[in-house]
Amino acid sequence: MDKVSFRKKQLDLINNFMKSDQAQREFNDLYFQLFNDLDFQNALSIGITLSMDDEIPTFPIINQCFEMGKEVYIPKTFPDYSMNFVKYTKDTEVEESPFGSKEPKNYDNNLMDPPDLLIVPGLAFSKDRHERLGSGTGYFDRYLAKYPTKTISLASSQQCYEQAPWPIYVLDKPVDKIIFSNKDR
Repeated sequence: MDKVSFRKKQLDLINNFMKSDQAQREFNDLYFQLFNDLDFQNALSIGITLSMDDEIPTFPIINQCFEMGKEVYIPKTFPDYSMNFVKYTKDTEVEESPFGSKEPKNYDNNLMDPPDLLIVPGLAFSKDRHERLGSGTGYFDRYLAKYPTKTISLASSQQCYEQAPWPIYVLDKPVDKIIFSNKDR
């Protein structure tokens, strides 16, 4: 199956899952595993997106980072498909990007490229090779090619595959570690 078709199927699957009672239980499990992960605990700076409706909510992670004294950085994307990570605080003004994500309004300073650890979003993940299917824009793949750093992704039961049923291309960057929900699919 091509990536576009698989992505659409996956978005429908995730959208339905987000309405279920199981979703919050899985998110809590994923947060628990992440907060106990040594790479997360040892990172002083965390790069993370501000989640959208059909994504694992990132605000609990961001709040935990603040409680632990970590610096949080969020992506600012540009028309040439590049991005930078900008320091995020509770006072950071955000605006909606053309893709619907929330990004920092001001981004001239407080850059960190790359943060110690990136929490990379995705629609689907493979257990065997840590492949990730993103939203299709390639921002994270390009960023990781330019700024290699430690990466972790979180995957609900609906995002987990033994092997990638979507095509993998040379430019696709796998993540270092995927934290899978302990709930069975």
